[in-house]
Amino acid sequence: MSRMILTVVAAMLLSSVTHAQEFPRAEIFGGYAYVNVDVQSGVASSSPIPRQSANGWEVAPAFNVNRWLGIEGDFGGYYKTISSSGLPSLDVHAYSFAGGPRFNYRNNSATTFVHALVGGDSLSGSISGVGSASQNSLAFVVGGGVQWRVKPESHWAIRGSADYVLTKHNILLELVSGNNSSLTQNNFRASVGVVYEFGGTHESAPRPERTKSIAQGCAESSEAVLLGVMGCGADSGLRVTSVRSGSPAAHAGIAPGDIVASIDGRSVHDSREIEMAIAANTSGTIKIGYMIKGSWLTEREVKLR
Repeated sequence: MSRMILTVVAAMLLSSVTHAQEFPRAEIFGGYAYVNVDVQSGVASSSPIPRQSANGWEVAPAFNVNRWLGIEGDFGGYYKTISSSGLPSLDVHAYSFAGGPRFNYRNNSATTFVHALVGGDSLSGSISGVGSASQNSLAFVVGGGVQWRVKPESHWAIRGSADYVLTKHNILLELVSGNNSSLTQNNFRASVGVVYEFGGTHESAPRPERTKSIAQGCAESSEAVLLGVMGCGADSGLRVTSVRSGSPAAHAGIAPGDIVASIDGRSVHDSREIEMAIAANTSGTIKIGYMIKGSWLTEREVKLR
């Protein structure tokens, strides 16, 4: 088992080196969650209250350290009313929180991930005419899922995931007898919802150089000679229509369709402002801020030639 895990991690590391590309710096998931709860672990299946299902919500923010490794938080709320003929109803709600590492495998349209999280679970229950009780437990979450981008350049994605969740509760026993001893519960959770990705960045290796000119519907195109691009001025920056081979822009990984937004932290809107910002540089190395296809904001440092 350990050998298989090491193999998977090694493959992810190799992928991140040999296929470096843009990735979101942070993302947040929100959606519907279904949980199948092990109400009375170890009790015979003839028990009057077998496994139960509950509905709720899940929110999971994540910060990506690099293309394949992230740190994820997970928050959820689940609700259930258990009723039986001739017996008072049992109302239960649970809130959980957990955090830990997440490992991603990315391509242009989807991200496959696995995570291992640890945290806590707070469970409360009440029986009409009997009383109420609450319990806290450690929670362990292991699982994964897939995120599909709505479009390759979109910030939005659809996510589906499945997890094994380990908790220690026995709320029914405490409500009925006051005994707060716990049982190990083997639970299953499935969730589906939407992801918003933001703060995109770029890893060390630039994209393959592309110099082919593309039409952008420019009213007037101009050239930033020192940077090595042609483009159209706009409020957000210079929209690139072509890149000169071997230029600083080409070495930075800029391609037609990208938008040059800043030079050395100074906002630029057209070729003239780009030339002025580069001329003001005295170090021989400039930092270019550009938006990949007008979407992910990226910064690259290159030497002037």
